[in-house]
Amino acid sequence: MPEGAAPLLALFSDFGASGPYVGQVLAAWAGLAPAAPRVDLFSAAPPFDVEAGAHLLFAYTRRLPPGSVVEAVVDPGVGGPRGVLAVLADGLWFCGPDNGLLAVAAGRARGCRVWRVDWRPQSLSATFHGRDLFAPVAAHLALHGAPPAPAEEISPAAMERGGVADPAERVILADPYGNLVTGIPAAGAAETARLAIAGRLLPRARRFGEVNPGEAFWYENADGLAEAAVNRGSAAALLGVSVGAAARLIRD
Repeated sequence: MPEGAAPLLALFSDFGASGPYVGQVLAAWAGLAPAAPRVDLFSAAPPFDVEAGAHLLFAYTRRLPPGSVVEAVVDPGVGGPRGVLAVLADGLWFCGPDNGLLAVAAGRARGCRVWRVDWRPQSLSATFHGRDLFAPVAAHLALHGAPPAPAEEISPAAMERGGVADPAERVILADPYGNLVTGIPAAGAAETARLAIAGRLLPRARRFGEVNPGEAFWYENADGLAEAAVNRGSAAALLGVSVGAAARLIRD
């Protein structure tokens, strides 16, 4: 990261790119923290899938400038009793629901502090906390480097995991090319390691050009995760699987 890179306000969500929700969050930030650079980092997380979101959130935020604030929203329990968290993990702020979405980012951090945020805005819709609750919390973090009061610091161990496994031995994203991203870190896997998925054992390659067109393989993607792919084709179509399919990395 270049020295002096400006911290960002970054949105990670399952809102989708075609709906009205992303724009409303960015507009809320523009009013609350107009000087902060804003980016929709990724809003195509699998809908309602907290575990997939937790792993993708960690993968996609590791290269953000120090001090950046990430609003993370995969929140199928919106409006319910789940809490609101602010997490400072390895120099990045995260805010989002206490449902396991922030568990991987917090759990893998070398240094982590967590606050349960009890502050609420005067006007709060029942179903759009991304705009009405998390956006103001994120803006406050960007402006002040601390969560809005009242907020209580808690142990990271007190965070809700929501059944999120680490690693997640399954497909957590099918990208627009049909590549199948798993929740399995690929670090340390030998060149002979194979990915078990859809009843097949896929060999490893470093890049697409190392296999023939139409051939399935797995590789370590740019975010460090094991990913199944087909050279000039769709792994999702060839293997007949999608998000949620079991996957296992056989390392020996």
